[in-house]
Amino acid sequence: MASISAVFDVPDVRGMDCRVAGRMVLPRATVELHHYRFTGPQSGVFRSGRGFLDLALSRRPGGPSGRYTALPRSAPIPMGDIIFIPAGQDLETRWGEGEQRSICCGFEGLVGNDADLIADGAALEASLDVRSPHVRDALMRLAREIECPDFGSGLLAEALMTDVGVQLHRYFRSNRAGPGHGCGGPSRLDPGQLRRIEEAIEQPGKLPSVAELAGLCGVSTRHFFRLFRVSTGQTLAHYAADRRIARAKALLVQPRPPIKEIAWRCGFETPAAFSAAFRKAMGMTPKAFRQTVRN
Repeated sequence: MASISAVFDVPDVRGMDCRVAGRMVLPRATVELHHYRFTGPQSGVFRSGRGFLDLALSRRPGGPSGRYTALPRSAPIPMGDIIFIPAGQDLETRWGEGEQRSICCGFEGLVGNDADLIADGAALEASLDVRSPHVRDALMRLAREIECPDFGSGLLAEALMTDVGVQLHRYFRSNRAGPGHGCGGPSRLDPGQLRRIEEAIEQPGKLPSVAELAGLCGVSTRHFFRLFRVSTGQTLAHYAADRRIARAKALLVQPRPPIKEIAWRCGFETPAAFSAAFRKAMGMTPKAFRQTVRN
């Protein structure tokens, strides 16, 4: 496809090439797959006339950072895997050499007023690292529909973009409102926070850090440990192990997928690590467990 994006104004930066590898135009949004190639350290100003959302499908090169020109006294802050840039905001960014793949969305008013997402400067800075597993999951599914369109892809993509809009509003409203009430703060994690922790833990790959989980709940790392123990009666390590083994058991009762894929889906770095953890918890290997339940 053409190198000209319909989602945002790609800055004219020497040493930067942006190729649009796929596009889906929806009634209220345009979604694109971008493949960037950067030669040498980079800097530029990104802007969009609409709300802009980006999920890095590969590592962002060079530890990128950014600052909004609307916050002149702010220092550049690191950018996460998911960034949301409100319409009309200019973002000064710096990043390094390398290549990157992203799914990028430009939209207007998906759910209510998108400007309501950003209430103040702190929320504006937080938009450069949106830690929502719900938004991540919806964007990953959108990327797959663009890469491999099938029956009903357009309808499914519309539903996924609506989900993205809802989850963005919930994410920023939750962070703005805080997790509890009263000057003493919350005494327990609420059901929504526990659900976000569970979903983050069940994502494929390495376990999220304590700081990342605390960020999902809008509390400090130190406070998170106490709230989690009071709310679940378990340490985080035991809880994570229980959740991942439970998910593995649910997958192993089926003839597919293969055990090495189950290991990845359940967050283990290698099949050997998965086998050792499963044997410790269940007294048998994953292969033996699958054979037992099938007989």
